[in-house]
Amino acid sequence: MDDHTVKNIFDDTGYLFLYDKFSYHLYVSGLFALVDQEKIISDFLNNYGFEDKNPLFFDDFSFYFNCFHYSHQKQKLLNFLRTEYDEHIC
Repeated sequence: MDDHTVKNIFDDTGYLFLYDKFSYHLYVSGLFALVDQEKIISDFLNNYGFEDKNPLFFDDFSFYFNCFHYSHQKQKLLNFLRTEYDEHIC
């Protein structure tokens, strides 16, 4: 996902301060490179509470996102397999 789109997502969710803080880290690490939907990033930012006052390291932010993304992907796969399995029973 390109930097402009990611910046807009952070801005829309009220976390532009995080983007400003981590923009270089996001670019270098490619954290959001494999994310195919904007909704995943916005859901992540809306579900986690980040405050400008509290210190946050990029490694922690990255860990939180990777856990959220893994959980989302796993749930998506389980829902897909459950649907396929149910159709084959009938």
